Amino acid sequence: MTRSAESGRTGSKAGLAGRVTGAVLKALRAHVGLSQELFAERLQVAKTTVQAWESGRRPLINTPFTELQRVRRLLQTCGAVPNQLAVWDQALTADTILADIGSLSIESHPLALVVPDRTLTELLAWPLSGVPPQRLSEVRAELPIETGVRAALAADLRRVVDRSTDGLTAAMLRRQAKYLVANHEPSQDWLADVTARDVRRVRSLQDWTPDWAVFRSHAVSAAVAGDLDPLTRFVREGLATDRDIAANLNYWAYWVGEIGDRWTSDTDMLNTDQAWSGQALLDSLLKGLEHAPYRELCAHTLWALLRCRRSLIDNPSLKTRIRWAIDAVTSKHQLVSDQAKHRLEQVAYLAGS
Repeated sequence: MTRSAESGRTGSKAGLAGRVTGAVLKALRAHVGLSQELFAERLQVAKTTVQAWESGRRPLINTPFTELQRVRRLLQTCGAVPNQLAVWDQALTADTILADIGSLSIESHPLALVVPDRTLTELLAWPLSGVPPQRLSEVRAELPIETGVRAALAADLRRVVDRSTDGLTAAMLRRQAKYLVANHEPSQDWLADVTARDVRRVRSLQDWTPDWAVFRSHAVSAAVAGDLDPLTRFVREGLATDRDIAANLNYWAYWVGEIGDRWTSDTDMLNTDQAWSGQALLDSLLKGLEHAPYRELCAHTLWALLRCRRSLIDNPSLKTRIRWAIDAVTSKHQLVSDQAKHRLEQVAYLAGS
């Protein structure tokens, strides 16, 4: 197979090269109070080099490792905090994925080789969504992408979805490509048709299969779009066994960054030997319970979390926060099912005991 046939790269590659890392660099450099000129002086490079890095004209992913480490160390010594530096690290990964996002090889596609957590997903979606990752909320971060480049990226992702049909790897690739292209408004009609076909194909969610992960992703996305029916079905059928409940917990813990090792397959969510504390997951669930349209899933997951991480409610301040969040959601929002209300009553009892 020729290189062009294997990669299937289109216009999105040229327009996106190094743009994510460049935007993160620009945001962090400005946040620590350095102008391009001062930053260049500290690195002993030309100001035009810094400008080219930040604009993507000279993609940072093509920069030697030692130079990247010098950039990172300078950001750190000037005041960038660990959470922000972690975004820098993940931005480099995001740019390497975006560089080959149009690959037509299912087995070697970059999204078939890694399960992105929330930060990496937000970085990958940034060119389409225009929304920077949550970990950059304290800095001014912008990523202006031309309409044509966004359209080319979305077209690449749609082609990936269309080609990813059978098998575990294809299911994971299809799930992740669909999740990203959902951030492209002009692709919504296409996405609705594809998702409808995917949903009709899923006969049962009682036992974990690759379709379980696909349907979970769809249920959350549909809830964000205002359709709660898929979420109701997922909670009813997809959390019916202890294995399913554990998979949901593991994936959510991984999503919020509690599991340090990078997953390479959706089946990693079935691994019960992974160590995670539940602190970050608890924080995410309590916020979701109040503000997320998929609060029904948050309620069930919170109940499951406190069943297996009882030590979380040994902290008096956390117990108070849990009770406060439950009071807030039950007074302001109408949960979909009586079972969700019952789960929260059980959680409130645990937090009050």
